[in-house]
Amino acid sequence: MTFTDITSYVQLSGKTTVMSRRGRLQYGKSGLAASDVSVKAAKEGGMSSVFVDERVITVGKVSYRKGGLFAERGPEGKPWLKINKWLPVGLSGAFSQPVHATEPATLKALISAGKRSGRTYKGTVTFGQLWKISPWARASLVRKESDELIHYTLTLGSDDLPSKLVTTYLTEGHWLGRGTAGDEIHNETVYKGWGGRHTITPPPSSQVHTGKK
Repeated sequence: MTFTDITSYVQLSGKTTVMSRRGRLQYGKSGLAASDVSVKAAKEGGMSSVFVDERVITVGKVSYRKGGLFAERGPEGKPWLKINKWLPVGLSGAFSQPVHATEPATLKALISAGKRSGRTYKGTVTFGQLWKISPWARASLVRKESDELIHYTLTLGSDDLPSKLVTTYLTEGHWLGRGTAGDEIHNETVYKGWGGRHTITPPPSSQVHTGKK
């Protein structure tokens, strides 16, 4: 399946797009087997100097990262950094959609806690609750928050699988301390191609470095 999402910064003066992501997900018998996520940073606005483009390919428990925040410059011709841990969201994940509705436990929690209207569920989940049930969130969040709320609107398709997820949360305590009282982060994710097959492989080994001198 594939997903796209847009992250925006919301303040009294209006809403500013910060970044967008496109991802492909490959599933195996035990769940998510591989992913390929690309991040496009906004080139205009107050946050344009903070974020940079990033791509992360994850196969099994190993991730490969190209670009992004604090990217380490590798040898010439080797733009990919091998990370021996599961980090499908890269460093930009800390600033984008923290809720991954394709995870069975996360989807169950959103449906259980949400108020239903047709195919739409609206509710709240805390960062602490999300941390406990979601590997994706644990890979995304910089620290384990407890009672801060994420407001969500989840829409299911005719197949009863997620088709759209919108979340908002206050910036205070997040976003490198840049938030002011009342500012929010708005994430909108669209899911497509449920049941579609994707084959995701690591980057060519000739283009990979480990960061070791």
